[in-house]
Amino acid sequence: MLLNKSNEKSKGVVLVLVLVIFMALSGLTLMTIEVSSRGAVAASRMRGEYEAHFAAEEILYLVYQRLRDDKTPFSDSSKESWVGAWESDGSSYIVTPCNAKVNLNELSKVSDPKKIFSIMERILPGGVDTNRLLGSLGNWVGKRVNPVLQKMDRFYYASQYPSYAPSKSELKTPEEVLLVSGWREFDPTWIGDTFTVWGSEKLNINFVSRETLLAYIPKLGLKVDKIIYWRDTRGFTDLSQVLSVAGIQSDSNLYRDMLSYLTVRSSYFEVLVTSEVTGCKVIKRYILSRPENFQDQLPKLVFQNDVSVTFTDNR
Repeated sequence: MLLNKSNEKSKGVVLVLVLVIFMALSGLTLMTIEVSSRGAVAASRMRGEYEAHFAAEEILYLVYQRLRDDKTPFSDSSKESWVGAWESDGSSYIVTPCNAKVNLNELSKVSDPKKIFSIMERILPGGVDTNRLLGSLGNWVGKRVNPVLQKMDRFYYASQYPSYAPSKSELKTPEEVLLVSGWREFDPTWIGDTFTVWGSEKLNINFVSRETLLAYIPKLGLKVDKIIYWRDTRGFTDLSQVLSVAGIQSDSNLYRDMLSYLTVRSSYFEVLVTSEVTGCKVIKRYILSRPENFQDQLPKLVFQNDVSVTFTDNR
């Protein structure tokens, strides 16, 4: 009788040990499967991202060719073959002259602070402290500003996590301005649509927005509507055409201002490429520089960066 009880206890211990071992092995198996699954997802994402970047590079070559095939070397307007948004093999891209936007680096070099304030006051949304924003931007790029404001900015940068400091050099991308004290609240899309950091300080009259045109040359007044209509329907091939189009005198201060701030040609172009392959969506920015003798040379790539990289799966 005692022997049977002993055997039963032994069997119970064995069963418990078997159960413990089984549970341990099951957990290990599940962990192995999970790690393997994660590795497969990571590999799939890496492959998708590589293919999306490769597709974007193919799009870039098409843009090279479109810019090279431009047959109007002395002016650029919305009628050019390379202008606007395009789709090709599942990818999309849009080409915009850099001087269709306000160049923050070039604007900061303007020697007249009142002119800078006048321009930015009209461009920035209403209700903001333009003086403060411009002062903080000046401090960021290395210009001398009010010592009190400089101290306030240092405190702001030190209080961020992680903390950082002004670059004391030109902006590398338009979005960098969002790091500047006071600029953080602006919509990144609006920043990208309004400002640039590449190309000429002169705006291309054939592409610049009505609001920016009036911000630089407020004396245009209602004449701006005639200019916008002409550039949208025909395009300016020479800036002197504004004299007859808008009824401007060639010896007027208004025309002199236009000659100072406007042009009909672009040498730098922003190419935004959206490429989606195998669950990976990549938005890349390319900045191309077109040489003067562009009919003999391809444009040059002067800058590129990833605007965003996202994956459609939630794993």
